[in-house]
Amino acid sequence: MIVGAVEARALIAAHWLRDAEQSSELGSITLHAHQRSAIGRLNALLREHHGALLADEAGLGKTYVAAAMMREAGRPLLVLPAALRSMWRASLHASGVRATMVTYSALSRGTVPDGDFDLIVLDEAHHARTSSTLRYAVLASLTARSRVLLITATPVHNRRAELAALFALFLGARAYSLTDAESARLIVRRAREDVAAAVPLPDAPAPVRIEVRDDAALLDAVLALPPPVPPADGGVGGVLLVWSLLRQWASSRGALAGALKRRIARGIALESALEEGRYPDRRELRAWSCADDAIQLAFPQLVAGPTSEPHALLALVRAHLDAVRALLNRVREGVEVDESRARALREICTRHRGEKVLAFSQYADTVHAMYELLRDKGAVAALTSRGARIAGGRLSRQEALSRFAPRAMASPAPAAADRIDILLTTDLASEGLNLHDASVVVHLDLPWTPARLEQRVARSRRLGALHARTWSYALAPPASTERVLAVERRLRQKLRTMEEVIGTTGALLPVINASGEPSGESAHRAEASGAQTREQIQRALTAWRNAHTLVAPTPATADAPAIAIVSAPRRAILALALDGVQPTLAAAFDDPDLSEDPVLVLAAIELVAGDDAVPDDRVRAAALQCAERWLARRAGAQSGGALAWRGASRRSALRRIAGLASRAPHHRRALIAPLAIVARRVVSAPYALGAERVLDELASASLPDEAWLRALASFGAMHGAGEHQHGAATLVAIIVAGQQLSVPSTETNVLHSRTVQQPRRRDAIEPYTGV
Repeated sequence: MIVGAVEARALIAAHWLRDAEQSSELGSITLHAHQRSAIGRLNALLREHHGALLADEAGLGKTYVAAAMMREAGRPLLVLPAALRSMWRASLHASGVRATMVTYSALSRGTVPDGDFDLIVLDEAHHARTSSTLRYAVLASLTARSRVLLITATPVHNRRAELAALFALFLGARAYSLTDAESARLIVRRAREDVAAAVPLPDAPAPVRIEVRDDAALLDAVLALPPPVPPADGGVGGVLLVWSLLRQWASSRGALAGALKRRIARGIALESALEEGRYPDRRELRAWSCADDAIQLAFPQLVAGPTSEPHALLALVRAHLDAVRALLNRVREGVEVDESRARALREICTRHRGEKVLAFSQYADTVHAMYELLRDKGAVAALTSRGARIAGGRLSRQEALSRFAPRAMASPAPAAADRIDILLTTDLASEGLNLHDASVVVHLDLPWTPARLEQRVARSRRLGALHARTWSYALAPPASTERVLAVERRLRQKLRTMEEVIGTTGALLPVINASGEPSGESAHRAEASGAQTREQIQRALTAWRNAHTLVAPTPATADAPAIAIVSAPRRAILALALDGVQPTLAAAFDDPDLSEDPVLVLAAIELVAGDDAVPDDRVRAAALQCAERWLARRAGAQSGGALAWRGASRRSALRRIAGLASRAPHHRRALIAPLAIVARRVVSAPYALGAERVLDELASASLPDEAWLRALASFGAMHGAGEHQHGAATLVAIIVAGQQLSVPSTETNVLHSRTVQQPRRRDAIEPYTGV
């Protein structure tokens, strides 16, 4: 049916922005509008997909959104880094929420919380991105029947497959075949700019690069080290060792000295084993416990296998050890470079007198080295995984944070003598913590990923901060950028050669680029772009909703979607369909095939915002046929794509079910047929990864036929087989921009393709020439 443009836009906005109004009160916390919106959207995603990812930029209050979600759950489980337990206890107490908590490290030890949970929240969910770990296996088992809420501003650190591994916890194998547009549907991600008008946040200028004393001669000495002897089970050896030492050299002489001590301890362990005619592997080398210069040796006869060439290997090990010892002596002789770093830090503190300064390093050795050079300044603390140090002795981690950031930690202000104004810390404190008392962030070195760099700055740039600007500084490596980049290129070339020859790979980032920031493409930025485009769609449709008085959306029928025709300088189509209760938008400009690519959809939304054009039945018919082709192609892709994520065991089970039904004797068909129908539905349905693993075992189980069918039915009842499967999608509304449209040829096969059109970049959109 033909409707006005205002009505069509209102209908699309009402279906898309279907999140219910949320209470602003959460215990003693008042939620902001963007937090309430996230709660409604996440609830809709959990109902539809059993999982979602909240990936708001750091500092926007994800903690209290998660707390509100847990308040609505009957029995929530919170999985979190151990370092964030105190913060979460305080947040849950303030929210009036109770939840079971377990740390990622406990999961890595195989600890499994008792009972079933309605909602499992993974805070800093990127800690679960590696699918080959015991931690991940335990999580897969825990989430087999629970809804999953992933919380992280940086879901991807190195590869996009990391995001798929997180989604697999509730989508199973389907997660690995999602398109970018499909992945973006599962993500709620707002940038600081999206909420800045309603919730002011500190500005964050780019880091100021600070040069330190040149130490290129020591870099040459690191590069001149003879290669180490790898363990018996191999390894990438010299290239990665040099790369690691290069990063420690770039951090501080203290970090490099600590690394060299550990190399010496490992070399002594290997030397001792070879002297006994044994050649240990990596696991066996860990039987030696090394602490500073003290080395406790295990009996090499008990922990290592024999070797036929101990003398040749011994010579290589001793040559490497001698070179490392000589380099360590050279490092100890010169402290001028670290002193120049400390002077730079003092100058930063002087420039920001009266402000709290938060200084980060990857290495505890750098933190300790800087602390020793700054401790006479007063009000300085060093915080690592082993606790905190101040001039008066040791402190607990919690006490140090409370003295440094009493407002953020909701602690009483310390006495003047107990204040901490400069906190030197490892990246242990760069994640999840609210330290917005600090207004200055210093990068003592640059982390492996841009995600970590953002996490550091976000400790200061957060909701509730009183300062207007977060200043950041980056200490440069002690050599020219050109020199460091030349070394980096050499090492990368060696890694590529090794990969070509022996298949070795490494997810390594360079130390710096010409701008002094971590270089290399950041996968998490690319992955976030689709979700951020959806946020722009969200804002545009919110503007549509706010511009008009809406009535509650009425159910659409397949034969009577609302169709509006608007004036526009280009020709385009925007269509909305409902798949169950899930709304989907698609658009087309220069192709008869509508695409769900968010970039095209956003461009179409902006284009169809004009006034009504003269109704035209021919245009209406062309637009309707174009949208119907999209839904037919979509249904075909979904039905064909389902086979892609079914493993061999499930395909084998389907064949067994078909055989049972056809071979059943006549007198048993009345019993077997309904069981086979249920079993086929169970085996064909999608599940979370943990449930998939159970089903794969059950699908290949050697049980009697009837018992096997009943076991499959029981599994389906337990895991809700088919509860999220819907019938055909329903067209709700279509808006056509421009009237010079041609009706598709009647000879066109509407099922001609099961592949959705590849997304186009927005700057490549051409005028729509007809459907």
